[in-house]
Amino acid sequence: MERSCGGAGGHSYENGVVMTRDPKPRLRWTADLHDRFVDAVTKLGGPDKATPKSVLKLMGLKGLTLYHLKSHLQKYRLGQQARKQNSEEQQKENNTRFNTNYRVDNATSEMPIAEALRRQNEVQKRLGEQLEVQKKLEMRIEAQGKYLQAMLDKAQKRLTVDMNGASGLEEARSQLTYFNSALSNFMDNMDKDVI
Repeated sequence: MERSCGGAGGHSYENGVVMTRDPKPRLRWTADLHDRFVDAVTKLGGPDKATPKSVLKLMGLKGLTLYHLKSHLQKYRLGQQARKQNSEEQQKENNTRFNTNYRVDNATSEMPIAEALRRQNEVQKRLGEQLEVQKKLEMRIEAQGKYLQAMLDKAQKRLTVDMNGASGLEEARSQLTYFNSALSNFMDNMDKDVI
């Protein structure tokens, strides 16, 4: 089923292929047709891998010939190469601009790097000092806990000897035993936190 295309003196096939009425009919590449072409080329692995025959088979449109696809694929490849070259040139230009700026600002660029290294060394030194202080504190806490434990054990033994007959002293002994147990638990928890 053919449909007439207004204006440009062409007619269209049902599948969207627009042909001119010139003595030598040419294909008019509409945006939709070009999108289908690009989709087919992409599915075939890109413009370098796609062949006109494989694109023709994949597109499967009536009125589309190998001649049309050869020409369009060639133009598409050239366009892709031009875009790639422009991208590479832009990248080179950006790199050159960066390198030029770096050379011009070389003296000032080294100062911030040297300053950053100096500050990093300072921070590392402070961290080392803080670790030493923390280790010393942990050792002091452990020593004080052991001292307290020894004092409590000594006090408990003395109370045991002194309390053989008094009921009030028995209550004091049970409180000291409770305190001793609580302190032992505290020291065990401190050891776990330190590890």
